[in-house]
Amino acid sequence: MKLVGITAILVTTAIVGVAHAETAIQAGEWEATEKTTMEGLEPTPATSKKVCLKGDDAKLERLFFPTPAEMKEHGCTYQEGAKKAGVLTATLTCPPSDAIAGVTAKAEVTYSATSYEGLGQIEAKDKSGTTVKGSSVLSGKRIGDCP
Repeated sequence: MKLVGITAILVTTAIVGVAHAETAIQAGEWEATEKTTMEGLEPTPATSKKVCLKGDDAKLERLFFPTPAEMKEHGCTYQEGAKKAGVLTATLTCPPSDAIAGVTAKAEVTYSATSYEGLGQIEAKDKSGTTVKGSSVLSGKRIGDCP
């Protein structure tokens, strides 16, 4: 289903055209885990990926939002929520296209320099108006230096 395709883009790879502060974390290899549940769809197992963050790329947002290039490609906008020490809140909105559904993804993540955990809310809507809502449990930790 095309609605599920954008979910993968949003959460595993859900910041473009808008200047925003990014949240610095410790550089190194990170393990990012996500468990997403979409209404009306079969549950899927949690997914986990390892990501090497170096230098200026050591930002929390790189672990669960698409890259700026991917966001630009899809015409997405990013809006940061209220500033609070150790908490990132943000909303990502991507319009629908012929190939993928439009998505609004909201995240609230508690973090330190070496770990994070949080929740995401997703609403995907295709051009025909079909809407699917879902949620994600996000977590991650630094596991060492990059290989």
